[in-house]
Amino acid sequence: MTKADSKGKDVERGNHPPSVKVRRKPGRVPVSCAECRRLKLRCDRKVPCETCVKRGCSAICPEGSLTTGNRSNRLAFADAEELQKKVERLRSRVNVLEDALRKLHADVSDDPHPLLVDQDETQTPGDSPQAASTPGRPRSVLSSIPMPNESEALPQTDPNDEEFIGAFGTLTLGLKGEARFYGSTARPEFLVQAPRYDAWNEVGTKPEDFPRLSRVVYEEASKGFDKPCEILECKQEIFQMLPSLSEACRLCDLYLEAGDYMWYALPRSQLYDEILGVIYRSASDLAVSPDPGFSSLNALSVLYMVFCLGTLVDKEHPPCSLQAKEYYMLGRLALRCASPMFDITLWTIQSLIYQSSFLQFYAESGSAPHFVSHYAWLQLGFAAKLGTSIGLHVKSSKWRLDEEASQRRAAVFWQLVVQDGWISFTFGRPPCINLAWVDCELPKDPHEKTDAEGHLEWGFNAWVCQYTRLLHNVMSTALAAKVPTYAKLLELDRKIRDFPVPWSLRGKCGQTEPVTPSTKTSVQRYFLMICKEITLLNLHRPYFAQALNESPQALLKHRYSPSVLAIYRSAWRLIEALRDTHGRAPFVVERYGFGWSTAMSAGIIMCLLVTRAPTSSFAPASLHELDRLCEIFERCAGPQSPSAASNVDVVRKLQSQAHEASSKMEQDDRSSPALSELDRLGGKTHLLSEGAPRPSPPPDLVRPFCGLTPRSDAPTPPDA
Repeated sequence: MTKADSKGKDVERGNHPPSVKVRRKPGRVPVSCAECRRLKLRCDRKVPCETCVKRGCSAICPEGSLTTGNRSNRLAFADAEELQKKVERLRSRVNVLEDALRKLHADVSDDPHPLLVDQDETQTPGDSPQAASTPGRPRSVLSSIPMPNESEALPQTDPNDEEFIGAFGTLTLGLKGEARFYGSTARPEFLVQAPRYDAWNEVGTKPEDFPRLSRVVYEEASKGFDKPCEILECKQEIFQMLPSLSEACRLCDLYLEAGDYMWYALPRSQLYDEILGVIYRSASDLAVSPDPGFSSLNALSVLYMVFCLGTLVDKEHPPCSLQAKEYYMLGRLALRCASPMFDITLWTIQSLIYQSSFLQFYAESGSAPHFVSHYAWLQLGFAAKLGTSIGLHVKSSKWRLDEEASQRRAAVFWQLVVQDGWISFTFGRPPCINLAWVDCELPKDPHEKTDAEGHLEWGFNAWVCQYTRLLHNVMSTALAAKVPTYAKLLELDRKIRDFPVPWSLRGKCGQTEPVTPSTKTSVQRYFLMICKEITLLNLHRPYFAQALNESPQALLKHRYSPSVLAIYRSAWRLIEALRDTHGRAPFVVERYGFGWSTAMSAGIIMCLLVTRAPTSSFAPASLHELDRLCEIFERCAGPQSPSAASNVDVVRKLQSQAHEASSKMEQDDRSSPALSELDRLGGKTHLLSEGAPRPSPPPDLVRPFCGLTPRSDAPTPPDA
């Protein structure tokens, strides 16, 4: 057969090159597909035909055909060139996506992303449980935590050999059966004062403390929201107590300025145009219409709470001044005049949110802050119930609301989520809002920007909202009734560490910066760092306590050594950040109570390392950090910082007992009752039953933080 004949046969069979145009004989139109003709099979003349579908080549029907390969009888598509081009396009797309992922991940971690690590062609990333610890692959266990020796492998944990960690908090029972629960993540000052049942002699609870208010206004403001106030004189007096317009504008500006880092502030235009202007016009119209309307009273309640919060951050007033408390009472009474039990508006919920914020700040000025904070927690739960009762948790577009109304509803709801999540976390209690029921979108971020490298950065408030969603996941997983496996806890640790932080808001603990950041940036960095580090500290604290109890002489060889390293690093950062930020923004730090609370939690960790594990490499550095913490508490304790003043004695006792244990090196007495109290303050399950009320904590209350220790040297600790 000649080459021409062979070429003619191939063309007749349909195996012609793509560039050759097939000439068909006139009058002959093929009725079968090309593949059926090649195989001499019956074709049903459908596209694709049944034969091609059965053979798995429906993509080439009716014009394409398969050809027999030269090796192993493999089949290749006739249009292989087109498929090759498609593969090249996909490969190019994958390379672009990998480059983008590499740049994005470099902003949040120094380690390569697991998806960017070369994998063995014969094994996928999830084939082996040891894949994360195999040489050449990134470790999935706290790879960002500095190890004392990188050649040492992390301890392997068997999920079937997990030990029960009883860290469910403290339950207190009073003489009359009254009870209160503090979970494992409760603030340390709450746990110190948990056994107390004496009433809190709050500053500013007598009518004589408010000479500008009439007695009836004081009494009505002190009542609950279940019954509305219908006294016309009270409504009129609320409007008459408004400050001058110039003073009102000054307080509004202070409130808006602090809204960049302290709370979610209303937009300036909304505050001035829809609230301030309307209220002051209504106040001037009282002579014509003496009974203010429902909407005016709701807006007035919000305005008074704006004045209240502005006064809290006013340098002309002492912390938690009586003037702020007076504004709070007037705002509360204005809300009672338009009772939220019957008519609910966005202003209603906004006012309740701000009232809860004020109570949390005001709680720091007393000797027993957990009482007022507990009431703030209750009031915020009430606000959350009201919010869900008007459907704030549901996406507003489902009701076809306009964009402005949707954004306002979303802003109020996510304030509820943030406040509810964090106050529940500080009490160790489950949040009132379950995100499984929520599809409300986050409000638009007015501070969102793109950096010089093209990366999208959230604003401060948007970041807090996003991180609170992760906090809910941590609380529902690690702090729930069912204790997760240690591997699951390490997975949560990785999620927290990998959570992106805008480049401009990343803290630089212990490092000098070429350009000194502004006060606003310094405070925002500090608050964002607190959010992540206090979450990590509470996440690892039960396992850290377990390692201290079981292996104080060899913490780094314990199976929970990752938790020891993680909690030491978080405690160091909390102390260092407090000192650094106080040097840049002393006024804000001194008035912000949560920062001092987290620093005290860090001090407890440092004291535990010194007193319970003096032979570890952490002990000398921990003692040094505890001295530095005590120094800043003593320096700031005073009228300007009620939080530091109320907790300085606890920190002093921590320091004293740490130095005593370090100098004496006594053997640990396992029968000491202090160890049981230590477990309670570490979050373990405990029941306190009072035989008689105690007016003040015992002088040795902080002894359980540390206990007694065995003898040891003090090697150099690992770098933080």
